[in-house]
Amino acid sequence: MIIGLLRIKNEARWIERVVRSIQPVCGRILILDDHSTDGTTEICESLGCQVFRSPFDGIHEARDKDYLLEKAWETGAAVGDYCLMVDGDEALHPDDIPALLMAAASGTVCCSMHIVYLWDREDQVRVDRWYKEFRRPSLFRLTSRDLTFRRTEHGGNFHCSSAPAQLLSQITPIPVRLLHYGYLDKETRVRKFYFYNAVDPNNTLEDEYRHMVIGDLFPANAAFRWAGPLRLEALCSHRSAA
Repeated sequence: MIIGLLRIKNEARWIERVVRSIQPVCGRILILDDHSTDGTTEICESLGCQVFRSPFDGIHEARDKDYLLEKAWETGAAVGDYCLMVDGDEALHPDDIPALLMAAASGTVCCSMHIVYLWDREDQVRVDRWYKEFRRPSLFRLTSRDLTFRRTEHGGNFHCSSAPAQLLSQITPIPVRLLHYGYLDKETRVRKFYFYNAVDPNNTLEDEYRHMVIGDLFPANAAFRWAGPLRLEALCSHRSAA
């Protein structure tokens, strides 16, 4: 079985298409909702997801993912099952479902997927430098009850990965795309830029998140540590390779 796991807050804009995109591969979907106020919870429940309201205050990504993983065990997960952990603004590309199912059938321990960043239009993606081939582990096999997510030095325990720490040495890339809608428009990108810098200030590894707003707050020809100058191409020409 594949169990969908989502840790979300105020994703009403995207959550229905996200949930529907993973329903074909997931036996059930568990949601940890972090005090949403925009109807996200109700949308998830209407789609048949099992929703847990967060009992926590404050931002702690690793803690929340540990909690969600424990809920998977409590609701019947078994060693050997898989978890598909995506964000509330990421939809599984339908063309890549067979590759995902093949990876799970083969017993692969931890699978990284290509995060495709939609930019300004839903048929356009960002492809300069880091954005062109960025991958993240998002599908993992439950190998034991002792799995936990790593703690980081970043504010909010950001960048703790979407697979448990014990599995990160066994990552296998697979030709599966997650369409990332969260940076689609300028207003959202700028808002998230200021949010990330407020929660996780002076993050030199992420270059203070400046890569997110090239072409918005910085000139399109700017080049920072991980990205730029801004380059876009059509989604239909952007394929993923393992």
